[in-house]
Amino acid sequence: MPLSQQIEFLLHADKLKTVVRNNKLVSGERFESSAEHSWHVTLQTLVLGGHAPKDVRLDHVLKLLTVHDLVEIEAGDHWVTEDNAAQVAEKEALAAETIFAMLPPSQRDEFKSLWWEFEESATAEAKFANAMDALHPILIVFSPNASGFCHTALSAEFIRKKKRPKLEPYPDLWAYAQTLLEDAVKKGNLIP
Repeated sequence: MPLSQQIEFLLHADKLKTVVRNNKLVSGERFESSAEHSWHVTLQTLVLGGHAPKDVRLDHVLKLLTVHDLVEIEAGDHWVTEDNAAQVAEKEALAAETIFAMLPPSQRDEFKSLWWEFEESATAEAKFANAMDALHPILIVFSPNASGFCHTALSAEFIRKKKRPKLEPYPDLWAYAQTLLEDAVKKGNLIP
């Protein structure tokens, strides 16, 4: 494999550190970068991996999570709504083509396959990866010592509706997420 091509990809991937997300750090002092989110959701998965079904290959889940946000280098981070979901999906798919084309062919194909697997969320591993990605913002925004800062006015019911399909298959995680949302309502950080 051409080392120079792999190094070029890695240096380009470093740009993920400059993509600013809509969520603040737990401390509330600043907005997180996509790279920080990617690292933290991967660590979260290592810690909470025991909540996945027994047949889920955690090493594969970690690959999916490592690759899925790389498209934000080209596409940016977006708050996905019903109004912009198709546009964001198209923009990210084009970004995946651009970014993964930097890799040698076998790695290009592997990374694109991982990215699409996460997006399609059809495998057990992709479903758990999507659950981890869905849980992460709830944890960093609404956990007991978090700032509670929400980038847009949201209701707990809206978040439940949006996150339920990804988190409900994991009862302990879904119950915990709902507890955090209920507490956020009590604190005045969310409307019911």
